[in-house]
Formats: sequence, C-alpha cells, structure tokens
Amino acid sequence: MRILLLGADTPVGHSLRAFIPPLQRHDLLLTSLEATRWQRPRMVKKLLKTSAPDLIVDARAVSQVDFTDADLAPELERSQWIAETVGKLGSRYVLLSSSRVFHGGLKRPYRESDAPDAISSEGRFLIQTEQLMADHIEPLFVLRLGWIFSGRGPGAFSRMLDSFRRGDTVYASDNRRDCPVHTAEVARVVAGIIDQISVGAPPRGTYHYGSDGDTGWFAFAEAVVAYASQFDTFANATELLQEGHGAEAAHVNRALDCTAIRHQFGIQRRPWRDFIERAVRRYIELYSEA
Repeated sequence: MRILLLGADTPVGHSLRAFIPPLQRHDLLLTSLEATRWQRPRMVKKLLKTSAPDLIVDARAVSQVDFTDADLAPELERSQWIAETVGKLGSRYVLLSSSRVFHGGLKRPYRESDAPDAISSEGRFLIQTEQLMADHIEPLFVLRLGWIFSGRGPGAFSRMLDSFRRGDTVYASDNRRDCPVHTAEVARVVAGIIDQISVGAPPRGTYHYGSDGDTGWFAFAEAVVAYASQFDTFANATELLQEGHGAEAAHVNRALDCTAIRHQFGIQRRPWRDFIERAVRRYIELYSEA
C-alpha cells in the first residue's frame, strides 16, 4: 500500500520511518509537520491528489500535545479541512490519539467504551480532533496510546533529562499513572495494524495501546535515573529526583485497557522498561554530546 504519513518529522514519525521501509511491504510517503500547517483547504486537496495514498497515518495531534508552546486552535481547522477532503475521497485513515482524552478519575484502566471526559486544553483538543474525523471519515481507525516517550524531543521525557543535565531538581509523583509507550513500540503496533488492514482486517474502530505495566510518574522517573546515572552527564540525577506533592496530589489514572487490540489484531504488549536504555542513549546521541 501507499501510506501517507502526516507528521513524519515528529518523534513518532521518526520511529515509523525507521520501522516500516525496511520491511519492504508498503511505500511510505512523508509529510513533515510544518508542511501540514495548511493555509487553505485546497492545499490539502493538492497533497492528497499528488500522493494518492491507500491509507493515511496521522501523527500530528498526538505529537502536538507534547509541545509546550503549541497553538492548537488553528490545528482544529486544519483537521476539519483534511477530514472533509478525506471523507469525500473515502480513504482509509489511522488517527493516533492519546490517553489524555480521559480526565483520569477512574480507578480501573480505561476501556474504548468509556466516554472521553478530559478537561485539560490538550485533552479537549484530542477529543475534538477525534470527533471531527469521526464526523466525516468512514472508515476511521483511532489508536489511543499511553504516555509516549522518546529520546528525541520535544516531550516530557526529553524535558526531564534536560533538567537533570542542567542540575535542576525534578519533582514527580506516583499519583499520576499511565501506560508509558516508547515511539519504537508505537511504530511496531501501527505497522502491525497496517499489515493486517492491507490483507482485509477491518480498517475502522477505536483501540487502546500502552506498554505492559501501568506505572506512576515517579516510578518511571526512578527507572530512567537508574540507567541514566551511569553517564557523567547525569551523575547527580539520583539526588535531583524528588517525590513531589502539591499540584500533583490529586490522583490521576490514565492507564489503558488494551484487551481489544490483542483480541482483534493479536498484538501483544511489551514492557516499557525494555525501552528505557534506548531512549536515554538516543537522547545522549542527539543532545548531550552536542
């Protein structure tokens, strides 16, 4: 299949670019995040006419919510344009979303049948994006992911290591819980879904995926420090990581129930701890040595 990747220069996009082409099963057509900042609807039509994709993978929204200074309002209008255009063409569409669509008040992992109820600006943006696509695109495949981490920024993982590198104290709390997932694992899951869609699997529905082992933010940060502290750059990270309270005192649980994707696509979860070393090493390669 010809697959159009929107947001090819994001951390998720980079992992998809590294994973899919070597398999030689599909042609991957790349569009950077900057190139998706369309100024008018006809620019969307031109892109889709030129690329003529069999399937579109949209990594824009799930990446933009990690940008600390992102202006998300214009992105909703752009999503409206692409939703209307894709809806008329009838193209298959995979939208990457996030556990942030949930407020986090449940004590159990969130299922696909649970109504999105986020109150944060980022969460509301993702809910609106999902709804815009669902209103116009059929078939639509929505993949909600746990908290995404990568050694390639921007993102909370890179910001945490930035703080350690500067010698700043990092406060974290296990009152924040999620299912972390490395971008390489996102690429594996998305590639598996694409492969099965290409041979007849239903290209529609909403599914959840997060790596095995939901965890608190402080426990996750401890795992990062345990590996990173062996490098001189992060030699003081153990002392800099502190268990924080205050603003994070309220319990927030965005862990995801990933049963449906296993049953439908046979995708097994891998532990998030398996990817800590890779993420830290990539950060050092890209930022620390420079």
